[in-house]
Amino acid sequence: MAVGLKICGLTRAEDLRACVELGVDAIGLNLWPSSKRFVDPTAAAELLAAGERDLDQHPAPTRVGVFVDAGLADTERAIASLDLDLLQPHGDAPVQPYAELALRYEIGWIWVIRGTPALERLRVPALAPAWVLLDAAVPGFGGAGRQTDWGWAAEAVAALAPLPVWLAGGITPDNAAQAIPRVQPAGIDVASGAELPGAAGHKQRDAIAALVAACRR
Repeated sequence: MAVGLKICGLTRAEDLRACVELGVDAIGLNLWPSSKRFVDPTAAAELLAAGERDLDQHPAPTRVGVFVDAGLADTERAIASLDLDLLQPHGDAPVQPYAELALRYEIGWIWVIRGTPALERLRVPALAPAWVLLDAAVPGFGGAGRQTDWGWAAEAVAALAPLPVWLAGGITPDNAAQAIPRVQPAGIDVASGAELPGAAGHKQRDAIAALVAACRR
């Protein structure tokens, strides 16, 4: 069975076009102003329009909005203006209000688990997520290219079944083929691992293609 691929932190229309043409399953728009991959909602709408123009022969990837402790009103406006398919809330705020907002708009949400908490203490939220995302715990939010503990992640995949569990944190074209059989995630989520070195938000088509190949292998 093919493993899903999400390319997160898109900032350029040409990178979105590459994702569409190569068959990437989901793309992430980082709507957190403190992120080095931040796109404001206006720029994000322009990116989506330009990146998907004249590509009707390809299925559009799932649109994921990434938020950190965002106000619910701002989140709701982003859902409507960007036609989001999924919410990915991070931060210290409770996830329940975002889950309820997603339910109201008939879209899904992603439950992010950072670090390696004790699995027996994890409690799936009452409004179940569309999928779970395992990410490394670093200062700030997002994995910052640090690899998640794959041994713990494999246990989390089994413990959280039947929920789909995706893996993030330090995945690159060089290690994706090792991570996938080791962890057996439903998908992988990549930001810096698909980028030009030192150029946050600037993706490489060859890297995206290599990640797609690893997921389809």
